[in-house]
Amino acid sequence: MSDLSPLEAQFPRLAAEIQTFWGSPACYEKLQALLVDSRGGRHGFPVDVYSDLSLLQTLVPRPAGPYDVWRDALDADPAA
Repeated sequence: MSDLSPLEAQFPRLAAEIQTFWGSPACYEKLQALLVDSRGGRHGFPVDVYSDLSLLQTLVPRPAGPYDVWRDALDADPAA
C-alpha cells in the first residue's frame, strides 16, 4: 500500500504545483478552477482525486465576495 494520496499517485505534477501556490491568496480560486470545468468538454478527475482536491479546498479560507452569506449569518463569529 502506498503512502501517497490518490492525487499524488495519479497526478504528481499537479500535486507539486499545488504545493507552490498553497497558502497564497489565490489558492482557493486555483483549487476551484481545478474542480469546475470552465472550458467545456473536459472529462474531469477520477472520483478519488476529485475528493482529495475538494478536501484541500475545505482547508483554505474562502475569499469573501461582495455578499458573503456565511459572514452575514446571525450566528457568525464576529472575530472570524
